[in-house]
Amino acid sequence: IQLGAYGSQSGARDAWARLSKRFAYLAPLTMSVEPAEVGGSTLYRLRATAGAQASTICGRLKVAGESCLVVN
Repeated sequence: IQLGAYGSQSGARDAWARLSKRFAYLAPLTMSVEPAEVGGSTLYRLRATAGAQASTICGRLKVAGESCLVVN
């Protein structure tokens, strides 16, 4: 699942720390930060590996007011 895109790796990591603290069910997931070129700039995509639970977890985050996207 993609949890956001940030202007720096540290911004993405800070967001993970905040989200995994707020939502305990995120903490056991494997987090990754992936650089992506978008419009000539580099963004850092914050993602977590959720496997078969991706849709359920994303739905819970959306209900709580967070943005989330299921990606393969």
